[in-house]
Amino acid sequence: MKKFRLEKDAVVDTAMLKANGVSAHHIAVLVQAGQLHRVERGVYTTSPPAGSLLLRALAHRRPTLVYSGKTAFELHSEQELTLPLTGRVLYGSSDTGTPLLTLRQSRKLPFESIGELKVVSPVSAVADHMDHDDSELLDFLEKAYRRKEGRQLLERHLEQLPRVSPGLASLLGRAAVGGDSDAERKVFRRLRERGLVVEQNKDIGGYLFDGVIEAAQLIVEIDGYKYHSAESRETFIADRWKANYAVRHGYRVLRYSGSCVEYHLEDVVEQIAAAVNEDPEHLGTEARQVWRWHNTFIRDGPWWAEVAQ
Repeated sequence: MKKFRLEKDAVVDTAMLKANGVSAHHIAVLVQAGQLHRVERGVYTTSPPAGSLLLRALAHRRPTLVYSGKTAFELHSEQELTLPLTGRVLYGSSDTGTPLLTLRQSRKLPFESIGELKVVSPVSAVADHMDHDDSELLDFLEKAYRRKEGRQLLERHLEQLPRVSPGLASLLGRAAVGGDSDAERKVFRRLRERGLVVEQNKDIGGYLFDGVIEAAQLIVEIDGYKYHSAESRETFIADRWKANYAVRHGYRVLRYSGSCVEYHLEDVVEQIAAAVNEDPEHLGTEARQVWRWHNTFIRDGPWWAEVAQ
């Protein structure tokens, strides 16, 4: 017993302890002394079981366990875990849960690794967590599947699902997947809520455009101040020729800054929708020059310190 050393943040079981000369009596003594912490029958941790240590302990005797639903949502979001934890095991494995863990069985269990833990994909986590707040689920999906690779990654993950429920399909239809920034996600989500089909990070002639509404041959570009304040000569030139290429090939281009989205989101969405509908009427923002109403021009203080990215 004296030679056996309990490592910090370790998961151990009765067989491992006994193999190292720790008797049942000594296990009870260690638990009483707070050197071992019982998680479930025969499984212990050497530190208080919380966070990833608790997850590892519950997976110790469940080799097919993949964390899903609420727990996967919290892991992908790096949020504090809430009990009971939720997971899936393969058919044929015991789905007997505990007060700490609720289990379901699945025929197939594709997973991703977060550290030593097996976790379902973000969209699979959402599929099992549809009773959660819609706006939080949308934020989660948009961040999990951001940038130009996001759409392809989402499609791969959707292929792994046994089915896509109507609720999940509706949520995905509103999610601004593939965006590079929060500003893009805000704008394109609002456009989707209006029923518009927006393709993000779309390649046209070798150039990537933030958002494209093909039905209206309309391109929407969202520029962050930080990016353009450090804009190189090459980038400056490329952006102009990129827009010129789009116009020459039948597209119209609308461009907004991050501050436009931060302070005038409704006006941005209204102008894009008007362009899609080819509305000839002047909008409120078009009746006066931009410097007469835009927050950047009329507020006090240095505008560059507040421009949204």
